[in-house]
Amino acid sequence: MRRAALRALDRDSPLWVKDSMKRLLLLSLIVTACAPAATRAPAAPRTLASVADSVIRTPPLDRTHWGILVVDAATGRELYRHDARAHYIPASNTKLVVTAVALGTLGPEYRYRTPVRAHGMSGDSVQAIVVHGTGDPTLSARFHRQPLAAIDSVARAIAATGIRAAQRLVIDVSAFEDERINGSWEVGDLPWSYAPPTSAFGIEEGTFRIVVQPGPGVGAPAVIRVLDTDAQPVSASILTDTAGARTRLTIDYMQRTDTVFITGHIAVDAAADTSTLAVTRPEQYAAHVLREALARRGVSIAGIEIVDDSVTAAQLRTGGTVIHEIVSPPMRDIVAAILQPSQNWIAEQVLKTLGAVYRGSGSWDAGLEVEREYLVHTAGLDSMSFSLRDGSGLSAQNLLAPEAIIRLLAHARTQPWADDYRAGMAQPGLQESTLANRLRALEGRMFAKTGTIANVNSLSGYLVTDDGRELLFSILTNGSGRSPGAVRAGIDRIAETAAGGGS
Repeated sequence: MRRAALRALDRDSPLWVKDSMKRLLLLSLIVTACAPAATRAPAAPRTLASVADSVIRTPPLDRTHWGILVVDAATGRELYRHDARAHYIPASNTKLVVTAVALGTLGPEYRYRTPVRAHGMSGDSVQAIVVHGTGDPTLSARFHRQPLAAIDSVARAIAATGIRAAQRLVIDVSAFEDERINGSWEVGDLPWSYAPPTSAFGIEEGTFRIVVQPGPGVGAPAVIRVLDTDAQPVSASILTDTAGARTRLTIDYMQRTDTVFITGHIAVDAAADTSTLAVTRPEQYAAHVLREALARRGVSIAGIEIVDDSVTAAQLRTGGTVIHEIVSPPMRDIVAAILQPSQNWIAEQVLKTLGAVYRGSGSWDAGLEVEREYLVHTAGLDSMSFSLRDGSGLSAQNLLAPEAIIRLLAHARTQPWADDYRAGMAQPGLQESTLANRLRALEGRMFAKTGTIANVNSLSGYLVTDDGRELLFSILTNGSGRSPGAVRAGIDRIAETAAGGGS
């Protein structure tokens, strides 16, 4: 009776709709239970190409110019390439060139030798003590543990000969040209520690240090101290500012001759501020420091003379008696001092040394000629793949293609000095190297050169993958308009992916 009644119900009635919905729900549950389990599509493998493409095509780094080349060192197979033939400003990746050429020509055992002569000896007096500069870039705390220790050891050696007085202290700087500042450097860089003048005889990497402390109250002159020596004349007008103000120092490079002119302000509640600045004339500075050191050891010097002409210098070399010789550490140590902390002044000194040794002219032009000849005829670089203006990479007129860097790295790994070159580079976790706090997961597996100037970031070198393969890589970026940290993060992501073996 009930079944008949239901059949008699109109299909639009609430009871009929409710009964139908129950049946559909039951059928849906049965179908779901019997259906095979749904499978998620496997994720695409993370490859070097997918990561690198993502980094360089995703805002905000998509506006950056990227040049990338990653190569398997053993087979030469390219794992990734992006605009690798184009020219880029390499910043301090330029140092890979001067160090490779120095090792390949001068050799890893090369040492600078700077003779010291005495002329006109009479008892314990001499007419002149002559230092014949050769461009040695190691007379600094980096190699001698503390500031001015290198020059003090020279004074000690001279005093040990029994000399107690000299009419002149002569510094022969004729080995290098008169041009001490590279014409392609920006004027704003010149007062600072990363752009000192070059010289055939310089100490402390062409720099000196000052300490600025606030005065007793707002508006009072700040207290200025030049550390270690007063050999560098300084004229300072720095005032004490209100609490919390930012310390600002301005060095008027265009105004100075032998004197460094400093203006600025420091907050009344600020801690002492130490700055490292470029000396005005490295050979004059070194001469005055040496005279001070000699005076402390009982040797008086009446006057100082700087000789920069080759004729007079040659005459000084033919006479007198050699009383001391300054000998530098080997070139392999000098290369490490350039590459690991990215030291500009040492790089320029070595470049000019190449010119002095192989062209008879300690100039940028002569040094660059030696580099070009080696790169093209020995390392096998395409002569159109580079155009260089200095040794350090401070110049924004330097140009290198990633292809050129990879070719240089490939050449270097086959040379007898390959281990010295690699060991001299920055490494993740290596203290005082530019990779000390980057890419820590790659400790012991990355040997590379960083590079940074305005809107330029670079990283090139050797990399060992998770499965033990060696890669050569070069990542150059220009025109980012972003903070260096943001660009480095992208560079590091590409390098980490390459290390993981993704290809």
